[in-house]
Amino acid sequence: MNRREFIVGVSSTALIAGTAEAKSGFYTGYPHQITDWTAQHFTAREFASKGNGYVSVSREMIAALDRVRAAVGHSIHITSGYRDPAHNARVGGVKHSRHLLSDAVDINLRGLSSPQRHALTWHLLAEGFSSFGTYSRHGFMHADMRPHARIWHVGTGTHPAWFRQALSDWGWQRDHGATRTPRIRITRT
Repeated sequence: MNRREFIVGVSSTALIAGTAEAKSGFYTGYPHQITDWTAQHFTAREFASKGNGYVSVSREMIAALDRVRAAVGHSIHITSGYRDPAHNARVGGVKHSRHLLSDAVDINLRGLSSPQRHALTWHLLAEGFSSFGTYSRHGFMHADMRPHARIWHVGTGTHPAWFRQALSDWGWQRDHGATRTPRIRITRT
């Protein structure tokens, strides 16, 4: 059973009951039911569907976001994590949204400077996020961990300069993503 079949075809009760997949690679349940949450900088509630309140998110993604948060040194405001199918349909999400597959987040960029946005994107790339969407009118960025890299922009113009620079720093290539050979090094002090 693939991840999509798992999320779409299994009831919340079955998820809570503890299938092997639910226990291994995903945090699943309502926020108060998730007792093994390990993130230091985020809560399960931040990733809950705005529809039914359920959480189903990749442990790998949460660990990566936690490392990104520690690296950038400022809060990261998650506006959307997991979406249940009904909520995804209500907000106009695509049929096979990565939010349904538990490996995507939308991040509010308002209040962040261009250098902070660049650093955030740079560290997301460093932690294995492969696909990004920027939304100029709404002030947020989508990031996910799909296997095949993709970028898109919604709004006027093109991707912002800070975004293009972060991709360039990582040698990002269409359909391949980051080549993992950054042209610059960020040194932590």
